[in-house]
Amino acid sequence: MQNNAEKPRRLLFFIVVSFFWFSLYAYVPYITPYADYLGTSFRLAGLIAGAYGFTQMVIRFPLGIFSDKLRRRKVFVQAGMAFAALAGFLAFFFPSPIMLLVMRGLGGVAASAWVTFTVLGASYYRAEESTKVMGSMSAANAVGRTFALLLGGLFAQFLGIPYAFLLAGIAGVVGLVFGAGVTEQRDIVQTQPPTFKDLLDVARNKQLLYCSVLGILAMYISFATTFGFTPMAAALLDASWMQIALLGVLSTGPTIFIAPLAGTVMPRKFGASATLAIGFVVAGAGSALVAFSNTLVMLFVVQILASLGGAIVGTLLLGLCIRDIEPARRATAMGFFQAVYGLGMFLGPLVTGFLADGIGLMAAFMFTGGVGLVGAVLAVIFGRIGKRG
Repeated sequence: MQNNAEKPRRLLFFIVVSFFWFSLYAYVPYITPYADYLGTSFRLAGLIAGAYGFTQMVIRFPLGIFSDKLRRRKVFVQAGMAFAALAGFLAFFFPSPIMLLVMRGLGGVAASAWVTFTVLGASYYRAEESTKVMGSMSAANAVGRTFALLLGGLFAQFLGIPYAFLLAGIAGVVGLVFGAGVTEQRDIVQTQPPTFKDLLDVARNKQLLYCSVLGILAMYISFATTFGFTPMAAALLDASWMQIALLGVLSTGPTIFIAPLAGTVMPRKFGASATLAIGFVVAGAGSALVAFSNTLVMLFVVQILASLGGAIVGTLLLGLCIRDIEPARRATAMGFFQAVYGLGMFLGPLVTGFLADGIGLMAAFMFTGGVGLVGAVLAVIFGRIGKRG
């Protein structure tokens, strides 16, 4: 499979990945500011943002199991794209705080398909290249998000925020068209669906468990700040919709360059646990410094710092979580991993919203910085336990 004939398949797949994340992120910077504009509290805004993670937490693991039973990935990839398009169209045609909550939940349903995206992408490469392919997929992910944020910002600035949702829906439809050309090799290794014992064996894998715990903390940080309340902090500094979009670009653009390094060069040079610790420290520092950012320029610089740390951690965890899992069980393992870290995506904005209402938004950012330090410590501890085991 590793020949020049694979290159067009990989390229088409990465294009679909980019459109998928474009559709999910064209409107993300405006979720909490728009909810605030509609008169919601910090708590409700946090619940709206957290709905994205809640549905993933519920759906991702069963979806991975079902995908492994069917030994099919493409159908779930297409379904995810369809739900991404639906979420954007619903928010455009039926704008309200309740619809924001509903569409954000549907966006989480769509994002749950990332389980099968990652497994299908890994099937185009050798098993030992798992961190490499995740680096490439993270880069394609970031390309899609970066263009989504730029175009979404232009639409929001000149046409109004609802048109950013319309843009997302259109991108989802385009992704569906490209996705029709994606091919997959049916898994011929597994002839029987996984048993309950098989599922328990996957869930008990120490490497997977360690990655899942760290994934909770990583996603807590990202969805409390970058994809949660950092845009609201920018709005409080009188940022325009386009400036908020640029803030989002700064959260994803660096990923294009750091993700491939995080999956290859950095683990070889520093070791996986040290690389994870570095990423958590950087992400935590970037989160805490939002509290001290009294100008947009400073907030932009801080956002770059936080995004670099988050990209390092996220990319490496995606590769490590399935490294020791046999191919026939990788969708189940990835589903478990992504379902568990969905807890962080849910709790990050929810807890931050409650803290912001209680002790202030800036104090909530400081708390999130502390979560980064906890992640760094656990990364080192898990690394040492793994070496002894």
